[in-house]
Amino acid sequence: MFTGLKKSESKRHAALELLSKQDKPRDAALAEFANLACEVMGVDGCFISTFDDDYQYIKYVKNIPIDHVQICIEQTMCQYSLRACQTVICSDTRVDDRFNYQPLVKSGDIIFYASAPMINKDGVVLGTLCVSHPETYVPSSRQVTNFHRVASLAAVFLESCYAAGLVDALTGLPNRQFLMKEMERLTHEKVSGSYGLVIFDCIDMARAYELSRYLGLDALEKLLQSFGPSLRSKLKLEEPVMLYAFTTARYAVLVDIDHAMKLVKRTKRLPCIQAKVAGDIDINLKIHAGYVKFSPLEDNAQEIVRQGISALHESIRQDIPVLQFNPILDHKRNKDFKLLYDLSEAIKSPNQLYLVYQPKISLRTGKTEGVEALLRWKHPQLGNISPAVIVALAEKTTLMMDLTQWVIKTVIAQLKVWKQHGILLPVSINVTVSDFSRPGFADELHQNLLSAGLYSSDVRIECLETEKVLESDPALEELDRLKLLGFTILLDDFGAGYSNISYLRRIPIDVIKLDRSLVSQVTTDPGSRIIARNVIMMLKELQYVVLAEGIEDLETARMLGEYGCDEAQGYFFSRPLSPEEIPGWLGDSKPFRLLAKMAAEQHQYGS
Repeated sequence: MFTGLKKSESKRHAALELLSKQDKPRDAALAEFANLACEVMGVDGCFISTFDDDYQYIKYVKNIPIDHVQICIEQTMCQYSLRACQTVICSDTRVDDRFNYQPLVKSGDIIFYASAPMINKDGVVLGTLCVSHPETYVPSSRQVTNFHRVASLAAVFLESCYAAGLVDALTGLPNRQFLMKEMERLTHEKVSGSYGLVIFDCIDMARAYELSRYLGLDALEKLLQSFGPSLRSKLKLEEPVMLYAFTTARYAVLVDIDHAMKLVKRTKRLPCIQAKVAGDIDINLKIHAGYVKFSPLEDNAQEIVRQGISALHESIRQDIPVLQFNPILDHKRNKDFKLLYDLSEAIKSPNQLYLVYQPKISLRTGKTEGVEALLRWKHPQLGNISPAVIVALAEKTTLMMDLTQWVIKTVIAQLKVWKQHGILLPVSINVTVSDFSRPGFADELHQNLLSAGLYSSDVRIECLETEKVLESDPALEELDRLKLLGFTILLDDFGAGYSNISYLRRIPIDVIKLDRSLVSQVTTDPGSRIIARNVIMMLKELQYVVLAEGIEDLETARMLGEYGCDEAQGYFFSRPLSPEEIPGWLGDSKPFRLLAKMAAEQHQYGS
């Protein structure tokens, strides 16, 4: 509702601006109120109008030759009831100095005239309900009372109409629905020229709800209510420019393109805003904005709003104050979103996702110590999708958990098949912090294995996103529980980027996997050799099993074995294999032949 309009000029102006716009369903309802006023007063003519500070807007007229729908207030007959907030009834306008100069009075079209202000509960006049007759007329007191009732009902209708549909309840500002109506009006009226839609984000809502946890919802609501006036002040918005409450803590401005570009420049220079949330507690707010240029004659309103949101989200993602809509980035994001949807469907499909298994070979014995389960996706239209793309798509969504559960289910089923054929081969699965952070993950996995006639020794856990795991107490608890239940835990990608040695003491690790970036240049770069040798020596002194991944050649494998590395995996030994290829791999003597060749080269090197 239009609450607080007397206290806030911006709200009052926004409300009156809303009323001045065309709205066919609303104006049709106002026509019914006008016709009802005609009946209760027993006269022929009526009209109903709304106002802003300068003009009267005729919403409906009957039996009165009013030619203009927009009239300067100073020229209207309604100015007296509007300013006095009182009903004006004149039996003969020809003898009343307030009206006798009016053209419609001189022409004899309006002799009797009555005007009742439509006043909301805060005392703001939203418009007037008027009736007339081409002869002198004196209504009864009962008729006048009913006339007042109709005007009051019309005011309640206007207030409730906008409260329910076009005004944001928290801020009192016109909402996104009204913005859409305004953009559609520009298109309908074939307004020429270029416009700009700018959408602002004032606070991350996750942070806002966290504040409500400590300060209560009242403090949060006061904070959210303060954004509109603060943003208007910081951007130096002139009063006629409407600020729309787009969504909670997000606002929009729709202006001509020149004005929009001025706002963009101001937004780029906006400093962090300090907002008071309770007592002496202030928080720093960083505003982000996205904008899009468009032509009402050529562009679809819904699409322009979508583009504005896309630009805003890109601004937030890149942590840049303001960004223009970029169709190339937008296409990529849309493509990613479509692929994400396809991935969710692939999880349900029986033939899109599948696993391959890459052997892990002992550098001392040549024995296959286990395999790593690697996820693959054969998209029905796009073909094979990179595993890196799969993880990038799913890692920030609940699909990551769904994928992990799919992998676990598939691995358990495969282990049962291999066990029936006498193959006892531990399988490593990759697990992210989102999985570890789910209470009960360890017990659930253990129970699933037991139900399938398997044991915790049959599945090994490769811990991904180590830094994030260390930041999550639930994840650390689940890792401890996995260790207690007998699972072997591997730390993945050690040596990639910044690897903190403190990881090793805080996570119950059995096997350290050296990232390929740490070992890929040991044959060509002396510095890499020194680093790899000393890292492996340190890890062995700490009693870890050391596994090197990404081994592509014999010389690298030989040198790592010499440094004390226990196991290796990579294309030098084997590419990832289908489940059906594993029995043949285990029956082949290739690893042992390779180990023998390594030993021979090592002997030659030593001699």
